[in-house]
Amino acid sequence: MEASEATASRFIGAIKADFDLLLTFPLSGPSRERLAPNLRVKLHGDYAAYYTPTPREVIIVRVLHGARDATAIADRGGFSE
Repeated sequence: MEASEATASRFIGAIKADFDLLLTFPLSGPSRERLAPNLRVKLHGDYAAYYTPTPREVIIVRVLHGARDATAIADRGGFSE
């Protein structure tokens, strides 16, 4: 089933609000150093946004559904910037 444009827009808006908080508190997400250096994660519903904080920005590296195997993706280099 395909989501409507309105549903997609609401989802993107909600995730953006979560990401905006990361700009203020970039170290608030739990560390995922075992997957990649300096990697952190922000959970949003069924999704996990993996990011790397820097002194001036937050780089969103990858957004995955929670059912995905993050370790297997990391083993294939899936969290490289």
